Amino acid sequence: MTNPLTAARLTVVAGLVTVTALTATAGVVGSGVASAGPSSDPAVVAASVAPDNGRTCTTSELPVDLQPGVVVAPGSDLGVTFDKERNDQFVVVKLCTPDGADPTAVQVLTHGITYDHRYWNIADPADPAADTYSWEAAAARAGYATASIDRIGNGASSHPLSAFVDITSNATALHGVVQALRAGTVDGQDSGFDRVALVGHSYGSFTSMIEASRFRDVDAVLLTGFSHRVNNRTPVAIETSLYPTLLDPQFAGELLDPGYATPRPGTHRSLFYAPGDDVDPRIIERDAATKGTVTQSELANFPLIEAIPLDIDVPVFIINGDRDGIFCNQQLIDLGTDCSSAERVVEQERPFFPKAPSVEAYVVEGPGHDLNAFFQAPEAFEVSMDWLQGVVPASG
Repeated sequence: MTNPLTAARLTVVAGLVTVTALTATAGVVGSGVASAGPSSDPAVVAASVAPDNGRTCTTSELPVDLQPGVVVAPGSDLGVTFDKERNDQFVVVKLCTPDGADPTAVQVLTHGITYDHRYWNIADPADPAADTYSWEAAAARAGYATASIDRIGNGASSHPLSAFVDITSNATALHGVVQALRAGTVDGQDSGFDRVALVGHSYGSFTSMIEASRFRDVDAVLLTGFSHRVNNRTPVAIETSLYPTLLDPQFAGELLDPGYATPRPGTHRSLFYAPGDDVDPRIIERDAATKGTVTQSELANFPLIEAIPLDIDVPVFIINGDRDGIFCNQQLIDLGTDCSSAERVVEQERPFFPKAPSVEAYVVEGPGHDLNAFFQAPEAFEVSMDWLQGVVPASG
């Protein structure tokens, strides 16, 4: 399926072949738009998305500045610059407001690697009309607006040179989204939101955490599929499960530079679900059939993210499945996070948030890394909405 929001062109800069994303005209691009590799089956892509029950949604492109942390070349002595790569980019934002409500608070939902905004609205294979696995729907029932995004370089957002897609550019682009939501300039808004809560999953949690620390412009941070201690087997498992998108048939026709990677066929269960198995296998199959990308620059940031001092001065909540194989210890030899209880998670994470007025946690028994996709997702949603209502009320 050809991506309706982006095209690509090959350019030669200083002898190197690169790919520059061409943006479409900014504006509304259709409610509930779903994207994946251009050669993914459109029917499977559509089936992976739950209906927008109980809310009205608008999906649009929002221009953002990246201010990347990696400088590929100075440009001054070569006669070239990377201004387009840094500044002429956009992220896709799906803004939803609950029917019959007028929320003054919005949750900004940021996905993990190889996913896009659809992670927050997963279809129920057993009942396509239901929203069992939809964080968006749970938030709407609690009275919140949501803004789920495709991170820069992901989904239908623009894809700059992969070297520019790192934690700095991700956090800066997310900051642009937060500011636009406060100003009321995202398509679908009648006015700006008074309060903003960042909600992340996995690398989206890292992105949310760095944005909140660097810009201090949000009211709460909720992190899922996350901890500062990564299982010692995780780095090797991730790197050996990925290969360049240009080698994958699902991305045939999409010209991305070799720094963009995607999971190898047959690796989704081991990467994002195992050892958790309390999940409908059809969700995993759809995951693999609609997979996205990650850049090597994003992966290279993990040591930096784990070491950077944090200045988050708002309440923090961490919610994980106890069988999260990426972060939580599953064997005696693991050196990750002890997810045996919420108290143990807080004990390990509190030192990383010295300025936060509170750090709380919840551990859901049964789920693996992709918390929203497991049968226990409604429990995770309920606990999360209750916490958010206590620190960032949906209205008033």
